Amino acid sequence: MPRTDLPAAQQVNASTPIAALNLAAVDGTNGNQWTYKGDQLLVVRNGGASSITATIKSATTVDGLVVPDRTVTIAASATAVILEAQVARQLANGKIYIDWSAAASVTAGLIDPA
Repeated sequence: MPRTDLPAAQQVNASTPIAALNLAAVDGTNGNQWTYKGDQLLVVRNGGASSITATIKSATTVDGLVVPDRTVTIAASATAVILEAQVARQLANGKIYIDWSAAASVTAGLIDPA
């Protein structure tokens, strides 16, 4: 099955309330993806009772060295803001892939800082 696109990035500024962000349920089976732009922020809200791990997949090597996947732990009932600016994680199709250790009560979305 194909990965699920995250919702289109939402333009925000210093006065955008975090509660108003456009977040969608994550795809725990197939993972999610978004088009790499280098300056977008990924917002992950973990509404569950246990911590989860988001794994941002690496797609390439740099100077012959494998770039490891990036893992980010999001605590129970917490919201994390992740900047993924490493072009080494961009696939040939221009996408960034992310997998989730759990998906129940987890939402995510992209924001473009103003």
